[in-house]
Amino acid sequence: MLEEKKIKFGTDGWRAVIGDEFTFDNVEVVTVAIAQYLRNNNLNKKGVFIGYDNRFLSEDFAEHSAKTFNVMGFKVFLSNVSVPTPLTAFITLHYKLDGAIMITASHNPSKYSGIKFIPYYGGPANDEITKEIEENLRQLTVKNKKYRQKKDCVTNNIEIISDYSSYKERLLKTVDKDLIMAVKPKIALDTMFGSGSKIMPDIFKENLNLDVKYFNNYRDPLFGGKLPDPSSENLKTLKDFVINNRYDIGVALDGDADRFGVIDGKGVFLNPNNIISLILYYFIKTQKFYKNDVVVRTVATTHLIDEICNKYGLKVLETPVGFKYICKAMLEGDVIIGGEESGGLSIKGHIPEKDGLLACLLLIEIQSYLIKNFGKIHLSEYMEKIYKEFGFYQNTRLDLKIPLEKKRKILKLFLNLRDNKISGVKVLRIIEKDGVKIVLGNGSWMLIRPSGTEPLIRCYIESRDKVYFEFLKDFVKTNINRLTN
Repeated sequence: MLEEKKIKFGTDGWRAVIGDEFTFDNVEVVTVAIAQYLRNNNLNKKGVFIGYDNRFLSEDFAEHSAKTFNVMGFKVFLSNVSVPTPLTAFITLHYKLDGAIMITASHNPSKYSGIKFIPYYGGPANDEITKEIEENLRQLTVKNKKYRQKKDCVTNNIEIISDYSSYKERLLKTVDKDLIMAVKPKIALDTMFGSGSKIMPDIFKENLNLDVKYFNNYRDPLFGGKLPDPSSENLKTLKDFVINNRYDIGVALDGDADRFGVIDGKGVFLNPNNIISLILYYFIKTQKFYKNDVVVRTVATTHLIDEICNKYGLKVLETPVGFKYICKAMLEGDVIIGGEESGGLSIKGHIPEKDGLLACLLLIEIQSYLIKNFGKIHLSEYMEKIYKEFGFYQNTRLDLKIPLEKKRKILKLFLNLRDNKISGVKVLRIIEKDGVKIVLGNGSWMLIRPSGTEPLIRCYIESRDKVYFEFLKDFVKTNINRLTN
């Protein structure tokens, strides 16, 4: 019998270990729950798209989901190759489908797979939709009903899709294609064995006519023994190549290509906080914005964005952690850029879903702009220009293991700092949008946010004062350890 606790949607879908909780039976049940949601909301007329990544059995899980939808009366469009999550979101929106499923565990370890449900608007499912799907799952679990036997399977309403030129065209309309082609920067790309391994090289070769050096751009379900996460640690090979061969930029994608990483020509890894700020600053300096545009960031993302917006008259909207909240803002208003510190980014005119391919192309455009206008300068040097104008921002995230039963007590500890001082600096305000965020009088802040699924407290810290930054890190660790030991 299926256990209800095993199938739960997190901030970005359901993920589980392949062969343990992530089985064909469970994929079927989750598909049925999603199909019921669509049918109950009269969203079963235009069809659903199903994409998948490069993980073990992904194409088989996708086909199984497609057949389940088909038996339930849905028209299904099934990809014939692994595709990025943002492409799946784009197809949903572009062809005005009722929704889509993406078989992926994103940047999780190779033993995991997962399912993301993408509604008709082409972005992450919101809380209301997720709750309805989870209620369907609960009822299916109680009934323990088997919905499809192999003999019931029909495939007459499944269409295989292989042409994704419309997505490529959208990406290339969103960046300055002519500038990139004129400058022809020296680019290295690491797709980390993920689902961007075909389409990103195709864009470089066929659309931009660029000779790019590729790393890990083929399928390996084990991801070379690493996490398919474009972190500084995982991009050492890319960094060494860029430095030793004097390339202008190295870019990378995660397992399902919705997140990005970058190494500039000096070998500097720029974290997502810096990249979001840098792209925003570039948009402003090249006048690619309107006065009514809004910038959206999560509660865990750098306040350097706020400083840039304050100077240039743009409004900033702060959301809880999770791109679904940025998506909501993008659907409701003119969002020039939406970003989160974990590496998610999209811009106005594109999909309301994070897109690593878009981020990489924007960074290549900026590097091309710098070469054309300032000679051989790199992204980190452009970032230094921003720091000179707004101050240097240091930020980090600490993941601290704690007993599950201690989460509430830890949050209360930091809530009780209201109206206090921390090492002589006044607490200006406490924000409870997602966890506990403490904003201090010198512009520093810290966010204490418990994981919803693991025995972890995630602590985000930012300050322009190097000494105070180190103090805040020790302050957070010392206080949490005292409560848990």
